Amino acid sequence: MNQPTHNQDELATRRKAARRTALWVAAIAVAVYVVFIVSNTVGK
Repeated sequence: MNQPTHNQDELATRRKAARRTALWVAAIAVAVYVVFIVSNTVGK
């Protein structure tokens, strides 16, 4: 199983993009969680 070789700059760019995407997904998940908590407390 030979994997293609990538230069270090390309790997760093891909890692940075993956980290940014993960942070956006986490931020959206936290926002949804907070909205549910707030809507539950305000609705009562």
